[in-house]
Amino acid sequence: MSGGVDSSLAAALLQQQDCRIAGAFCIMHRQSTDALEAAKQTAANLGIELYTIPLEEEFSRTVVEDFIDNYTQGRTPNPCVLCNPLVKFKALLDLANRKGFDFVATGHYAQIGQENGRYFIRKNPDKDQSYMLYRLTQEQLSRILFPLAGTYKQENRKLASTFAPETADKPDSQEICFLPAGTGYADFIEAKRGLFPPGEFWLEEESRCFGTHKGLIRYTVGQRKNLGLSAGVPLYVKKLDPNTNRVILSKNDVVDVRDAICINPVFQACSPEEKTIQGTVKIRHSKQETPAEVTIQKDRLLLHFQTPVRAITPGQSAVVYDKDKILCGGILE
Repeated sequence: MSGGVDSSLAAALLQQQDCRIAGAFCIMHRQSTDALEAAKQTAANLGIELYTIPLEEEFSRTVVEDFIDNYTQGRTPNPCVLCNPLVKFKALLDLANRKGFDFVATGHYAQIGQENGRYFIRKNPDKDQSYMLYRLTQEQLSRILFPLAGTYKQENRKLASTFAPETADKPDSQEICFLPAGTGYADFIEAKRGLFPPGEFWLEEESRCFGTHKGLIRYTVGQRKNLGLSAGVPLYVKKLDPNTNRVILSKNDVVDVRDAICINPVFQACSPEEKTIQGTVKIRHSKQETPAEVTIQKDRLLLHFQTPVRAITPGQSAVVYDKDKILCGGILE
């Protein structure tokens, strides 16, 4: 129970099905305080016990430090895809084992399927969160329930107002939960690691310096706006080079990318024994999918897109779907 409308409703729906339930709140960082009070209130309304799980150390070591390290290496990480299997669901399932519960349920907007002895995530028709859950393991998926599968957020807000009015109108949580309100990710990183030095904007077509950037961590591949440059034509970030501390710019939009490599692959509906599969690939949470052929190797996925995709960004995830089900995915290298 995160203290939000979705997990509150998920708990209530399970309670209506006569399940034996208890709440669990994961304390990840100091921003958790307000949400914990909301979770306590909802648990009291439902008449259930609420466990708290202290995870600040584990979350900082596994998620926050990885987030910072990736940015310092010129990559753009997605902390949620790491947190879900390695911290949040791991801790919830450990608690379930200790307290004698069969399943862990959350308020995610996703569905779970099973075919050919394998579990996988299916997309939800509204507020789909499948992309963020692609790294969950087979063992974890076998013990997870999503009571909001197939439902719609606006309808859920109305339904939740009858039993958890303190959560019904709460805004959706922000993507990077551990950033203090009003703090950008670059300022957060510099507060932890010190200021990142300025360096050269390097214009590829003219092979020359084209100004000074404000620190490598403040840019990402594909970025066009907020560069602080005047060139008469749009300029795009093509690459971040931590070795030279250069932001490589191009006058050409970085669209003509047809091949990519993913490391650290995980497999859901697709068996790792497959050699080549066809699917559609999402290369970031907000991105539309692109048809691709995927070659499966021992420690990587080779993606060949049917049409060029824009701004392949190292550190982000590529998730391969067959219609609505997740086949596999990995970290873009």
